[in-house]
Amino acid sequence: MKRLLMLSLICFGLSITASANEEVKSISYVSHCSNFATSGQPVSYSFSSCINNNFHSLGREFDSPVYTSYCSNIGRSVSFSFISCINNNFRTLARALDSTVYISNCASYDSNRLSPSFVSCANNNFRRIQYELSRQ
Repeated sequence: MKRLLMLSLICFGLSITASANEEVKSISYVSHCSNFATSGQPVSYSFSSCINNNFHSLGREFDSPVYTSYCSNIGRSVSFSFISCINNNFRTLARALDSTVYISNCASYDSNRLSPSFVSCANNNFRRIQYELSRQ
């Protein structure tokens, strides 16, 4: 009788563990991106790498992968094409989500450096998309 009770408890515990593991969806970790720019380089390589890695990681989380553009800043000023590329990638990911998600359009008004408000906006957009993906 004790063996039967112990066996049933073990089986019950294993079934709960198995069902809990099926419900958990693994979502890629999205890094917080910081811009450590120097006077001659308004956008740091680490920031560019971070955002491109985040876009790539989030794009793989969809049932059919979403491909985003590689964004890089060329020159000694913040290029319009770099800002546009990032915003376009956010719009691409937002369109791929089944639910409606508010994605801010990020802007940097200083061509000599990437503004902290742009960095904050981009990080907020990454978190919103990651949150929406975890809800699906």
